[in-house]
Amino acid sequence: MLASLAGSGPQLRRDVDAVVRMFESDEQSASGLDAQGLARAATQMLSLLTTEQSLPTITVLDYRSDPFDPLWAAERLQSALANAGDASDILLWVVGLQDQFLYGQRFRSSKSRLAYDEAVEAINALAAKLTHHQRVTVVVL
Repeated sequence: MLASLAGSGPQLRRDVDAVVRMFESDEQSASGLDAQGLARAATQMLSLLTTEQSLPTITVLDYRSDPFDPLWAAERLQSALANAGDASDILLWVVGLQDQFLYGQRFRSSKSRLAYDEAVEAINALAAKLTHHQRVTVVVL
């Protein structure tokens, strides 16, 4: 996805996706990458892929350790968007949501898929509501 933003070829896209997923699921190191670490890694990779295009500001909404809760979703999204400041073009990278709803046997459950779809719709709706003059691309991983 990051490589396609930079206009790179299909093989590079697969390679970058593999690296991003490795960063996202880094459990081998003592602490792994937090939300800001993921955003910095993605920004660095995107800047290496392109030299001429302006880059979106990347911010991460992290659900790897805290489960999605509709009551607190707006507050968590505002916090994530605050990291982007007044940027006009934002890439909101939502991590951990698929693992929460669609991991293992839950992948086959229609109830889990419906809950996942509702969570994604809630995040998209909140992003549209909370960002006024900014272009936000929401990517759910």
